[in-house]
Amino acid sequence: MKLTLAVVVSAAMVTLSLLHAAPATNPSVSAPVSGGNRGQAFGAWTTAATPAGYVEEERFFSGAAAVYQKAGTWGVDGKWEATPGAHADYRVRMLVRRPTDPARFNGILVVEWLNVSAQLEGAADYMQMEEELVREGYAWAGIGAQAVGVNAPGTGLKAWDAARYAPLTHPGDAYSYDIFSQGAQALRHPQGVDPLGGLRIRHMLATGRSQSAFRLVTYINAVHPLTPLFDGYLVHSRSANASGITAEGMGRDAGTPIPAGAHIRTDVNVPVFDLQTEGDMVALRSHLTRQEPNPHYRRWEIAGAAHAETPRWVVEVPPPLDFGQGCKDAVNAAPHHAVVKAALRALTRWVRDGVIPPQSPAIELSDAAAADPVVRDGFGNAKGGIRLPELEAPTARMDGGQNAVAQAAPGAPNFCFLFGHTVPFDAPTLTSLYQTHEAYVRKFAAAADALERDGYWLKAEADQARRAAEQSRVRR
Repeated sequence: MKLTLAVVVSAAMVTLSLLHAAPATNPSVSAPVSGGNRGQAFGAWTTAATPAGYVEEERFFSGAAAVYQKAGTWGVDGKWEATPGAHADYRVRMLVRRPTDPARFNGILVVEWLNVSAQLEGAADYMQMEEELVREGYAWAGIGAQAVGVNAPGTGLKAWDAARYAPLTHPGDAYSYDIFSQGAQALRHPQGVDPLGGLRIRHMLATGRSQSAFRLVTYINAVHPLTPLFDGYLVHSRSANASGITAEGMGRDAGTPIPAGAHIRTDVNVPVFDLQTEGDMVALRSHLTRQEPNPHYRRWEIAGAAHAETPRWVVEVPPPLDFGQGCKDAVNAAPHHAVVKAALRALTRWVRDGVIPPQSPAIELSDAAAADPVVRDGFGNAKGGIRLPELEAPTARMDGGQNAVAQAAPGAPNFCFLFGHTVPFDAPTLTSLYQTHEAYVRKFAAAADALERDGYWLKAEADQARRAAEQSRVRR
């Protein structure tokens, strides 16, 4: 096989970076946690929601985590160097969901950086992946890596159950990256207590949605070369800005902030799957992070989807549309989750079998500096990108534009600007588009078929969507 100079240089750079790699420290892991004022873990499954053949356990893990410092200049290319510095003690939690029967386990552990945008620990990716995780036999672990999830007044773990979570302590988000690594180390290379109950991990994936994706970008670019624990990453709904290496929450580092539009470093040695919605580009400016595909990087862009949504297969009223957290307009209804499940399947095949997924068509953009950079059709729906049936056989305008607040709850965060819009078409518009119900169903089904064929939807979700279109009242 003939190697180009570029390939040789790239391989040498990866080799050099791994020469500096070191294993993460193994933390101390507790037995399954029980008790407390509420008698259950925060975010736990209810008895009715627990999937058959799965068990859920909450554990605490503790140790001394390092803070990372920038070394050299951090540019848009993402080739960031960092060095570990001072250590501080911590004790945080992980929530583990796994098959009870080892024969049911597919060998893939998904480790989620729990999202704290709402000042509490939320499994934002698990919410969209659950059906695929369970039906394919994955194990999942959510790691509470950030301080606000523990300490936030009124919403953090200590506020939710002071008795259960009294032992937890977090020194601040500058230590979150090493805390995440140490939690992953305890899962993949347990010493003593095994949080997975003896399940044999063949591959471990990291995932993070929204605020957690901002931190994963920084983790991939600066920490993964030092501590290469993960076999692949799903970066889901990031913004133009990656998280600071020492800043709290979604803040930027003082003095030398990470530049906007940072890419995933091209010399990363594992697959990175970048999943973005139209709404991420409008509300969070993630279009500024676009980069060309390479052997370890692929990006999918979902037209018509918002950063967050209340999904439906078919938009028709009744039933009434959802207005989210007191939003001015009905929120986006795109089935964003169906593409997330397909993305997880695609990343798994990439890591496990070497099957590289396609780069999706790009959402069409006009002026990148505009408040809404997306090119739209006559209905206001986006052009380009992954084409959901809800856009190819539309019954509404569905966009990821910034919604407004109608009635804000005092003292509570409101995320209406991330929820987009759904504006149903009137009867004359539907009549002009579809002569009959059957005509609508054919067009919808053709779009679902195309998504399933191209791997952007899985069969289970495509079947659900086709049935929903057939059972709908559109043009009956």
